[in-house]
Amino acid sequence: MSGTTWDILLLAAALLCAAGFARYYVRGVLDGDRTLARAAAVGFFVLGAAAIISLLRVLS
Repeated sequence: MSGTTWDILLLAAALLCAAGFARYYVRGVLDGDRTLARAAAVGFFVLGAAAIISLLRVLS
């Protein structure tokens, strides 16, 4: 598998997982579960950073 293909797959996976963490963040806030909301915020931040890095690698 080429490097560009791997970066595109990583980008797609990171975006999908970040969307899932965003959903859990909203769920945690609405249910008043601070632990879930905080964990989801950290996951969203980490996967968002991974998505940005892989997007930059694809574009360059």
